[in-house]
Amino acid sequence: MNEIAVDYGRKRTGFAICLAGIVLPLPPLVETTWNGIEERLKSIQNENGTGMVILGLPLSAAGNPTELSLEVGKLAEYLKTGGFIVELVRETGSTAETEGEALFNSRRDGKRDSLAAMVILKRYLGMP
Repeated sequence: MNEIAVDYGRKRTGFAICLAGIVLPLPPLVETTWNGIEERLKSIQNENGTGMVILGLPLSAAGNPTELSLEVGKLAEYLKTGGFIVELVRETGSTAETEGEALFNSRRDGKRDSLAAMVILKRYLGMP
């Protein structure tokens, strides 16, 4: 089973996958819709096998729910009704951890969002 991480954003959504113990970024979705996320996840699973979806939960620094975290909770329920197994994982600071990635400095292309998805997935898997 391959885990797939999702760093949800209203404009861009990043994806990452763990294959044979290696966490890799996947192409981001640059025009985010819930249906688009569902279709991308189905495509990833068709290419790589089914797996759990690890969805980043954007809580405040104090660990409190935010407007976006409530939206992510609803997205998780939407994906579950589509047959996905979904686990929510706190994503606080995941994008900041990608700051040193000089090749992926632009936030507009979504590459940093996929790097943030990698951070979320590594946290879930307990990887450094």
